[in-house]
Amino acid sequence: MNNSAFTTRVKRLQEHLSSQYVDFDKDTTTDRLHSLYSDFYKLKVLNPYGYEANVDYWRAVILECNVHGYLASKDYSCFIDKDEITDLFHRPNKGKPLSLDHVISDMVHVTQDLLTQKEYEERYPITIHATSFQWLRWIYYQPLKWLIPETPSSLYIVLPTIQEYCKLIVQKHYLKPLSSSLDNLFSFHEFKELYGTIPSFEDTIVKLSDLDIWMVLRYLNHCYGVALAETIKTFGASSIIIKFPDRNESALVAAKITENDKAVINLKSACSIFHRQVDELQIKLEEFIQSSKEHYKNGRKSQALYMLKKKNQVLQIIDRRLKTLETLETILLKIEASQNDFQVVQAFNLGADALRTILNDKDLNPDSIEKTMEKVQDSLEDQEDIENAIKAGNDQAADTYLPDVNDEELEKELDSLADTRHVNLTQPIDTESELLRLESVLSSLNHPAQQKRVNKIKELA
Repeated sequence: MNNSAFTTRVKRLQEHLSSQYVDFDKDTTTDRLHSLYSDFYKLKVLNPYGYEANVDYWRAVILECNVHGYLASKDYSCFIDKDEITDLFHRPNKGKPLSLDHVISDMVHVTQDLLTQKEYEERYPITIHATSFQWLRWIYYQPLKWLIPETPSSLYIVLPTIQEYCKLIVQKHYLKPLSSSLDNLFSFHEFKELYGTIPSFEDTIVKLSDLDIWMVLRYLNHCYGVALAETIKTFGASSIIIKFPDRNESALVAAKITENDKAVINLKSACSIFHRQVDELQIKLEEFIQSSKEHYKNGRKSQALYMLKKKNQVLQIIDRRLKTLETLETILLKIEASQNDFQVVQAFNLGADALRTILNDKDLNPDSIEKTMEKVQDSLEDQEDIENAIKAGNDQAADTYLPDVNDEELEKELDSLADTRHVNLTQPIDTESELLRLESVLSSLNHPAQQKRVNKIKELA
């Protein structure tokens, strides 16, 4: 385990733990970390609450790290290896967690987050739509290590990781715009290209192996209704067809794979094979051209001519392959267009039926519309008659109760009011008469102080 690859895995895990968990900080060691790395199994009897708290903490850490690819085994992303997990959590100056084996045992027997490959296959069996199931049974269930190996007993499938990956795959599939029902069909190779990488923490990705994808397909088939079936041989090779349910179907209703679906997948596989053949022939063509140039440059004219003949033969083969490829892709486009036309016709029929139902239920017809419009016209005429009657009544009331007023008399009255508002503020004030009036007011009070004020006023005058 001291190889560079394992050291890199340990370093990535420690960096992730340090960035996500306070207790795993590189520079400090908390009391909680001491407890997590200690032999806390004895607390199961002495302090059950403390034991369960440590187990739950480790369980959360293991599941979170695995779903982001930090605890994946050497070859598989959905598995963890119980023999190496304690080494992955090794910390400098701290060592390995001493009770992690008990945490793994709890996740196997209590929470059942970890399953062996056999337990997982028994819990999530695949429902295959195929005329001959023996071929798939022979491929998948035989322990052929060159195809789908049987994992060792130390490897456990992490069920929450499978569930999260399946959720992300389903969301990714249904969030993308689907132009036709053919977009729900995939071969195993196409499925791996589209969904074989899972976005993870900090823009990293988790790559799924073939065995990981088979585990994912089992869960998708069992829980999301994704159908699986064997296709007929294409150029001597058989494959698996994968079909997602339509958008409007419940996740509990499995998709149905028809013979047309199988034919479409075979056409897609044939196109893919022809594309690869053309690419390989193109490489050969360039090699022949380069070889012909070298022979001619070195004076070997006959060899140069032979290479040119080979180049022309390859050109002819490429031309035939491209014509065949064009025909196959045209057929695929026609099938897709037919599927779209069928969906359009279905939509038209549904719309027409819905409209007919509404028209019949609501009694909508030309006669009823004409009667309704007549009622509207009569109501508008009655409303106009009412408004005219109200206006005539108002005019009559004004003529009866309001007296006639001459406008010229009103204007004269307004001018007289305006003249009275002008006050002459420049006339002199009679000071002596004002003093006499003030003296009479003060004398009536008969107060000494007031008498002094009156005398003073007289002196001033």
